[in-house]
Amino acid sequence: MKTSSWSSGLPGLVLIPLLATAPIPSSGATADLEPRASPSSEAVPRLESSAAQLAHAAACRTAMRGKAGEALESARKAAIEAYRAVRDHFATDARACAEASFRAGELLRASSDAAGAIAEFQIARERGAETPFRVRAMLEIGHVHRRSGKHAESLTAYEGALADPGATPSQRDDASFWIGQVHLAEGRIEEARRAWKRVTEDGEDPLDRIRAWDCIALTFVASGDLEGAAGVLERCREGLSEVSAEETRLGERVRDALSNMRALDDLQRAVQERETSKSKKAKDRTDRSSGDSEKKKEGGASFEPRT
Repeated sequence: MKTSSWSSGLPGLVLIPLLATAPIPSSGATADLEPRASPSSEAVPRLESSAAQLAHAAACRTAMRGKAGEALESARKAAIEAYRAVRDHFATDARACAEASFRAGELLRASSDAAGAIAEFQIARERGAETPFRVRAMLEIGHVHRRSGKHAESLTAYEGALADPGATPSQRDDASFWIGQVHLAEGRIEEARRAWKRVTEDGEDPLDRIRAWDCIALTFVASGDLEGAAGVLERCREGLSEVSAEETRLGERVRDALSNMRALDDLQRAVQERETSKSKKAKDRTDRSSGDSEKKKEGGASFEPRT
């Protein structure tokens, strides 16, 4: 079996010791993206400040809790219009408008209105240059496109988030993770591994690093390179050994994450299946050999007396 360079110099399948970028192209001015205010949006009262307007919209969103069916949809619509009213009444407050558009996008996404959600997230991206909502909106645009099977569009959004100078380390790690997922969905395994490798090497959160290692190991299991998968898991364990040894809440979470990696179970199962297959093949060869011997005996010379 061919062993990947990922596991070079590492032990094979000893499982028990292992673990018990360009910005998004603008599609036009923000005004072209922004949904027109509906009569209900215009009817939302103007409050004394953008903060109060946002608080009012948040209260409308909270009012959705416990509702279902038509009551939920009505409450959701009211919350969306309340967030849009922030733009209507405080258009010059870019930060408030970015947050309001982002929240409206979340509500539209939850109602499966992909086009409406993307339009709101685009506004948040355009208006939120100096806020966390710019990169968050790009990531959400990527998610909406990815769930719709639009991999090229989602990749553009994720790469834009990764390249954005205002992105936090956590946001860059998140973008890299999802870039890997999109490449995997398109069958580009090496590109997926490279994206996840960025997280394993530079990830800010140890849990994100484990998640990326897990994804890499799973690709080796899926390809039948079980020694390669074992090597990846060993490298993960070694790379996280220091933090996993801490007697802290983080250390405990890292130990739990390491022991619950999906690749561990998949690799164990694949090893068992391979051993079962080997045993079956060996048995089949033995049975065929025994059958051939019996046939030779039956077809041997006859010593019966002549008549």
